[in-house]
Amino acid sequence: MTRHLKPEMDLIPLTSHAYQLRGGSNAGLIVQDGRGVLVDTGLDRDTAKKILRHVETLHIKLVGVIITHAHADHFGGAATIRGRTGAPVYASGLEAAIVANPILEPLYLFSGAAPVAELRHKFTLAEPCPVDRVLEPGETAIDGVPVRVIPAAGHAPEQIMIAGGDVCFVADACFAPDILHKHGIPFYVDIDQTLTTLKTLDGLDGSYATFMPGHGPAVSQIAPWAAENAARLIEIRAAVADMLTQAEDVNALVTLTANRLGVGIPNPVIYWLTQTTVLACLSSLQHAGKVSVQVIENRLTWKLEAGNR
Repeated sequence: MTRHLKPEMDLIPLTSHAYQLRGGSNAGLIVQDGRGVLVDTGLDRDTAKKILRHVETLHIKLVGVIITHAHADHFGGAATIRGRTGAPVYASGLEAAIVANPILEPLYLFSGAAPVAELRHKFTLAEPCPVDRVLEPGETAIDGVPVRVIPAAGHAPEQIMIAGGDVCFVADACFAPDILHKHGIPFYVDIDQTLTTLKTLDGLDGSYATFMPGHGPAVSQIAPWAAENAARLIEIRAAVADMLTQAEDVNALVTLTANRLGVGIPNPVIYWLTQTTVLACLSSLQHAGKVSVQVIENRLTWKLEAGNR
């Protein structure tokens, strides 16, 4: 889930069997024997139409659409592509539920309450799309096009990476350095799972000719990016822990952590995205036995455990 998206979408060959459809949110295309499998669909109908125009220029039949994770900027065009091509849509189990019921995205960002107007736009509330098949980790084939499904939880609960055509489409498991620095506090729902995913990604370096992220350019080596992402994530978690010496409630922790890291929060949506990452840090710290949570005089408070102050 990123914050600023560009409207253009360029077709870039990556290998003899794979392409990048590069835009504000990238899509990938794996091709074999005149058939193609799309990896993610961009933000909306307009993006979907641009993708389909590129597919038409390649003279291939689209036989499947894989959604790596259920954030609006990655699946907002899925319903349009499925409707126009008849290509079945694939996703992991939990992400599939959100693709089919996209109100769940703004719902969880707003703590389960009916989302406010600021969360009911296309950047956080995509058009719903039926999912035809749930993908499991491992090797599979979609109408004869071989792909590998690689778990990549952390940025989203059941995000997956897709390998095919000698390319690993890493989705938002790893951000390009400029995007990482631009956002300052990227969106994560689980810090520990993200760090595990980054270790997995580091271990894949050299296994594929190219790695294509969900945002930014494709690269031949992903290990340096994975290391930089992990270091930033650890830095964010440490900043949250440090701020517990100054504040006990989440609102104050969001403000202090952002200030500590030099991050600006320009609007309510970015605030809720940042808050989710801060809460993920608190969850990680609690799992490690470093913080506790309790209610004192009707206030939910977070405290560092003795020995961590």
